[in-house]
Amino acid sequence: MTGRRARDDEIAAWRRDGWVLVDGLIEPDEIDRALPDVHRVFPTGAEYHADPAGVTARYLGTPAPAPRDRWPATGPGFRPEQHRWRSQFPFPGDALNRLCVHPAIVDFMERTLDAGDIRLYQAQIGAKYTGDANYEQPMHTDRNHSWLPPHPDLRWSHVESFLYLSDVTDGNAPTHLVPLERTRHYPPTLPLLWPENEADAYAAEIAAPGPRGSLLAYRSDVFHRGVDLTEPNGARFLLNVSFKHAAHDWIGFTAIQSRATSYHFIRFVEQSTPRELDLLGFPQPGHPIWTDELLDRTAERYPSLDLTPWREAVSGR
Repeated sequence: MTGRRARDDEIAAWRRDGWVLVDGLIEPDEIDRALPDVHRVFPTGAEYHADPAGVTARYLGTPAPAPRDRWPATGPGFRPEQHRWRSQFPFPGDALNRLCVHPAIVDFMERTLDAGDIRLYQAQIGAKYTGDANYEQPMHTDRNHSWLPPHPDLRWSHVESFLYLSDVTDGNAPTHLVPLERTRHYPPTLPLLWPENEADAYAAEIAAPGPRGSLLAYRSDVFHRGVDLTEPNGARFLLNVSFKHAAHDWIGFTAIQSRATSYHFIRFVEQSTPRELDLLGFPQPGHPIWTDELLDRTAERYPSLDLTPWREAVSGR
């Protein structure tokens, strides 16, 4: 796997501003190798725009009608159709799955969280297509990753991020974010900022376009929003990968265990190192749960997983 190490000033920007765009963290060639996996799940932009209704029906079936009484047709809102093109890890493809535990991303997360014992708690891909939905959102903080409001002490923080799987330009919906210094006067429990009431916050927002392979990382106390695609026949593809301290059970999003029997998850496990499996909470060599009998059963479940480190730890007790 190829990629660069995030610079210290990029880590510092995340701590200071609450968010940072790490341009080109992963080489474009490596992202491109994962795109066939992405398009086993989502249509390409050209495929979608050639027949929007037909392609949507083939990939998703016939979507249920959107609620009519929640959000107006124009202006910002949180419309269900904004997220209809979404799929959770594991994905049908090794290259895309490996990006979730890419060394450059893991290094960034360890340094921002100042911890080695971390967990991948969100892993999903999403797509947006020009004209498919009104993607305009109000400014908000993400309250659906934790039971608790954001804590000012970064020891209790977690990192949300988007890995760009396509070039994100001003025309295909770069996320807009506001540096923390411009919103510190708002209480952390305030869920939304509306443009007609909080014009100063909207005037301070910064778009985050970047080439594929870039990582946009932000904290849960950062006000941000999705915007509409304006590029004709445009499309945008992202990988959500979010990390937390291992012991912070009040933080979560994706329950990967519900898909632990899938073929793609088994392949992922069999190709992973103990450290990579640790990011998912898989018990490490030396954990008291392991016995020779359990290891034998685990070998039956994951025939190609090299269990030597686990067996050596059991035999050394």
